Amino acid sequence: MRMGRGTMSRRGLARWLPSGEGLASRRDANPSLWDHSGYLAWLMACLLTVAAVTGACTPGPGPTPSTSPSAVVAPSPTVTPTPTPTPDASVKPERPAAMDEVSTAGAEAVAVYFLQLYAYVYATGDLADWGDLSHPECTFCAGVTEEVQGMVTVGQHSEGGLFEVTASRSREVTPGYWYAVEVEFVQSPSTTVDSAGTIVESFPDTKPVWADAAVVYEGGHWLVRELTPRDGE
Repeated sequence: MRMGRGTMSRRGLARWLPSGEGLASRRDANPSLWDHSGYLAWLMACLLTVAAVTGACTPGPGPTPSTSPSAVVAPSPTVTPTPTPTPDASVKPERPAAMDEVSTAGAEAVAVYFLQLYAYVYATGDLADWGDLSHPECTFCAGVTEEVQGMVTVGQHSEGGLFEVTASRSREVTPGYWYAVEVEFVQSPSTTVDSAGTIVESFPDTKPVWADAAVVYEGGHWLVRELTPRDGE
């Protein structure tokens, strides 16, 4: 702790005064030391001696460290992330090459492609490929066709609702003819809008869906005999 002015105790000052032992003999031997003027002179001499010793022991200030100018750091440029483009349901999906073969893989490709056409036909009203793959007795296929035609009549279409297929499997029921296919997928949110762009209906949830499809190779081409969607677990 730093001691300020006037805080020195008598004990601190006494270490510079003669000890009590032999004071009388010293006073007798040198009376001038103990008279008032002699005492003051002696005390001043002691204080000057202390100041000199203390000054000699106190280190002087060290050299002032040189300071170099701080380097100017240029701010890092702000990087604006590129937004991920939203998939457009009005873009027609690509027809898989596997549909050209009559096999379990071919039947599986037919079912997946048919489901990918679902969002496309609702977005565009283009039912050409959907109709080519729909069996005349397919109830689900006919229901979609009727609904899309009704939307086109009143000037409505859908936006969004694309399917992301997560898994698919197939098995041959009747060799070269009948195949059972199961597809798992996730359907994105969608909206129905009118010709002015006003939202008529909204489906905001992303939902997992399973679809069981019966696919047949009949008359030299593939057809979806039936398709039954059900909510995924």
